[in-house]
Amino acid sequence: MLTRRTCLGTIPAVMALAIPATDTAAQPHPRTMIRLLKTGQSPKPCQLSDLKWLEGDWIGQMPFGPVEHVKLPIAFGHMPGFVRAMNPDGVVFYEIVVFAQIGPTIAQQVKHFTSGLAGWEAKDTHIERLLVEREGDTYFFDGFTLSRIGADSYTVYFLNRDGDKELDTLVVPFKRKS
Repeated sequence: MLTRRTCLGTIPAVMALAIPATDTAAQPHPRTMIRLLKTGQSPKPCQLSDLKWLEGDWIGQMPFGPVEHVKLPIAFGHMPGFVRAMNPDGVVFYEIVVFAQIGPTIAQQVKHFTSGLAGWEAKDTHIERLLVEREGDTYFFDGFTLSRIGADSYTVYFLNRDGDKELDTLVVPFKRKS
């Protein structure tokens, strides 16, 4: 059975494959694109409507294969979405992803599932990443960054951890599907 550890555990060996083969000098080091919310630190104020550009169908490339990301329009303070990550053998995992307005800030809320729909997180829990910082069209959530590159592309930076130990930073470029 595939678990979070077996799915993401293969990432370090093929990490460079996720970074687009463009001018590497212009690309930041992946770890510099990550911010962590410190104990006692307040999340950055932001409106969910600032992520309206994310609505639609996207295709990205993870080290083991393509990843599809569909985002629905904002309604009632939530922007829900669905992720399907694949490799040549089939579906690796699914995610339900919600960007939510939480008071004056926004958060990314995630629940992961195996291809057999077994949840990675406990039944009544999910991962919540609050907004730490924003620089223009780059949104630094706790351990996860979403950086808009243009009207039809963005890059995700994800800090892969095992407990408190940092393993690596996954870089996933996305393009809008036509």
